[in-house]
Amino acid sequence: APQKSAEKPPAVLSAPPPASSAPDPEAFRSARPRPSSPGVFSYPTPAEVVLPNGLRVLHVERPGRVVSLALVVRHGASSVPEGKSGLAALTARMLSESTKKRSAMALAEAVESLGTSLVAAASRDDSRVSMTVLPADFGAALKLLAEVVTEPAFAAQDFARVKNEWLDAVRAERQEPQRLAALTAFRALNGPIFGAPVNGRLADLTRLAVGDLRDFHSRAYTPDNSALIVVGSLDTASVKAEAEQKLGGWRGKNRIVQVAAPPRAAAVQRVLYVDRPDAVQTAISAVQPFPARAEPGHEAREILITTLGGLFTSRLNTNLREEHAFTYGAFAHSQEGRLLGTLLVGTSVRTEATADALVEIRSELAALGGPKPPTPEELTRSRADLEFSLGATLEHPSKIAGTLASLVTDGLPLDYYTRFPALVRAVAPEQILAAGKLLQPNGLLIVLVGDQKRFLPALAKAGFKAQPAPPELVE
Repeated sequence: APQKSAEKPPAVLSAPPPASSAPDPEAFRSARPRPSSPGVFSYPTPAEVVLPNGLRVLHVERPGRVVSLALVVRHGASSVPEGKSGLAALTARMLSESTKKRSAMALAEAVESLGTSLVAAASRDDSRVSMTVLPADFGAALKLLAEVVTEPAFAAQDFARVKNEWLDAVRAERQEPQRLAALTAFRALNGPIFGAPVNGRLADLTRLAVGDLRDFHSRAYTPDNSALIVVGSLDTASVKAEAEQKLGGWRGKNRIVQVAAPPRAAAVQRVLYVDRPDAVQTAISAVQPFPARAEPGHEAREILITTLGGLFTSRLNTNLREEHAFTYGAFAHSQEGRLLGTLLVGTSVRTEATADALVEIRSELAALGGPKPPTPEELTRSRADLEFSLGATLEHPSKIAGTLASLVTDGLPLDYYTRFPALVRAVAPEQILAAGKLLQPNGLLIVLVGDQKRFLPALAKAGFKAQPAPPELVE
């Protein structure tokens, strides 16, 4: 048989050598990015001028296209008499309604002509009126702000309308379970003045008359108890000149007699509930006494509470959400007022998990204040959050003005926030341990808002004795 001729194997084509050895531009994707070194920022210390009438003027010159100004009065909800809750907040609201020179419509037009909004509100320790304008409009804005603060109309017709709107808003607020739980807990712990809702109780608001607002304004809104804060691209001399011209003629002396903070009962666990039939979740607010703002150790307490419930990675959220799936989120916050402090723990959990969630909340407070103090990693995260949350306020003049307002409200040194990052970094571990001793896991005042028939049996089984919240705490 004929033999086949031998065939040569096909040639193997090799890729041509690369024209160059340029690095792969995507090589960085093969390694996890490393964190950079922490950022550094310097918080501004305001310059201060005191006018002859006692008004403090704090100014920060900062490049920008707008100027923020705020007038802060060192009286708020804690400065009103018992039975008149909501007075400070409603007074602030009426300042933005009309003046002796301008009707509600005319005032609104004046504000709009400056391309801004006029914001007036009260907190527990102060009242504030603020706006943000172009630098060229600063003089006109300050003139309008002075008119609003010193010459409010408190017109009866305007008050009747605003009061009805306010009452509707308060009624709506009481329908939100988490808010209702917190309001009830604060009032039960802190009493009828320091625990009353800033926006007022319905019964108190109903009795308020326009004369109450005029009286509170005349006694509380005085230059010797107030400060003007200005942040923007203006020099201090110009700010001083405008302040003297627009507010130098403001007269009056503070006539508010501040009541002392009430003594609070010894730490004994107490559980109150507000029944919401068929609710699928239970809103939980747990409160306990805490130091006032001026008491030593504030920075250590801030680090401690941030570790407890100020971050997504905090112990409460990790426990209740990540480990047990009781909730979408849990938090802790210390409200350290000028005269009184309160620690609040809050969350909303599945109804059937109510008792178990309370057990876990107590266990986390006990651990943090005892056998499991914050770890170095937790302290690093908490310090970073406190430091750089302050740095984030540098993004807008209005946020700087809001931060500096607390210098006035709390009576802090002008350079406090300039030094704050260093103060936080300097807190020693033993200071954190001392702050942890303030936690009272077995002395919490707990308020639950939810379907009581579904959680009461489990509460009793877990050792929690619950009773209905008195109506005067809920309304």
